[in-house]
Amino acid sequence: MEFKGVKNYPLLDLGLSQIYLNADKIGAIEKWFVPTDMSIFEPLPVHDFGNGKYTLTDGHSRAYVAYKNGITHIPIVYDLDDIVVGKMGQMLYRADIEWCERFHIENISHLEKRILTNEQYQKLWIERCDKSYYLLTQTTEKEREQLQSIEPEYFLYGASEELTELYFENREGKIYEKTNYKKRI
Repeated sequence: MEFKGVKNYPLLDLGLSQIYLNADKIGAIEKWFVPTDMSIFEPLPVHDFGNGKYTLTDGHSRAYVAYKNGITHIPIVYDLDDIVVGKMGQMLYRADIEWCERFHIENISHLEKRILTNEQYQKLWIERCDKSYYLLTQTTEKEREQLQSIEPEYFLYGASEELTELYFENREGKIYEKTNYKKRI
């Protein structure tokens, strides 16, 4: 589904790769956003991660502000940045997309009740992404399957940098931390 250039696309048809928004970022965007003049609105980067859907790789806050202002179509550009198309980027974005699916976040309107203060955003989103990165970069798919079997009723989403802590959560997002884990694989 790759395309060249910029195209106008239905905002609510875009997939997401983020489960929270930062209230400070939204506030900053609202200061410059003019819904009647989309010429200053940079195209949002999207990528198809194999599910046949254009997924935002950045710009979730801008997309949300556009949505809140009644914009139905926004300019998008296909993202071929190394951080997106590389092996690690593909793994990380697919993990993000899986989180969105698990929390039933299907389009930008579903983030309305998931807007956090900067402090909460750092803790719940940025730290979550770091934990996912540590898990994905330090284990193989087979090792992650074995780690998942430690707490089969929970979802393994991350690890500490040293792999001494594993982070699981239930369907409601309640976090369960397995501490003092020693790599047994």
